[in-house]
Amino acid sequence: MPNNIYTRARQIRAEAPQGVDRRMTFVASDETRDSYGTVLPVSEWNLDRYNNNGIVGYAHNLYGSYDADPDYVIGRGHAHIEGTELLIDIEFEPEGTNEIADKVWRKLQFGSLNGVSVGFSAQGAHWGEGEEAEGGSKPTLYYTGLELLEVSVVTIPANSNAVRRSISEEMTDIRETIERVVADALQPDAASSETELERMRTETIARTALLNL
Repeated sequence: MPNNIYTRARQIRAEAPQGVDRRMTFVASDETRDSYGTVLPVSEWNLDRYNNNGIVGYAHNLYGSYDADPDYVIGRGHAHIEGTELLIDIEFEPEGTNEIADKVWRKLQFGSLNGVSVGFSAQGAHWGEGEEAEGGSKPTLYYTGLELLEVSVVTIPANSNAVRRSISEEMTDIRETIERVVADALQPDAASSETELERMRTETIARTALLNL
């Protein structure tokens, strides 16, 4: 691996969803201090390069000579920021395309693989303040100018917060969206030609969807 390329790993907690859709969303990084004593501030991420070529690998076996095994690329990803978290939406290669991807997918579903890691470059770094200063009781290095290069499924994570988003979290997002739709539908609007019956029908459909979540 080139000297200016860094990796940081995070652990998955939730089970993978069942079914033929081989997609998962991971919290790949946040602003907590990892086991290396470093922090990757969310505001420092540049995701353009990654989102133009969303490489997802296994164990960072992606750097090396021209005869590197292409099957260590096991899927494609899209990175985005949500609050203080860097999220990666990963789509694994279709079943039967790549034995490594198939095996990693099954292990993620079973839970014997539980980690993801980001590969990135950094333009600089600085020490924190107080106890986080160099020589302090908790020296912490803050990276700056971060560029995401790749994301890999790994065996041993460095940061316990980089976890796959649980199904319950994803359903909560859907529930909140539907609740907003219900609230909007019930707002009085003098300029609207919607009848009371149509409004009641809208509310019934939306609340039925909520009950089924």
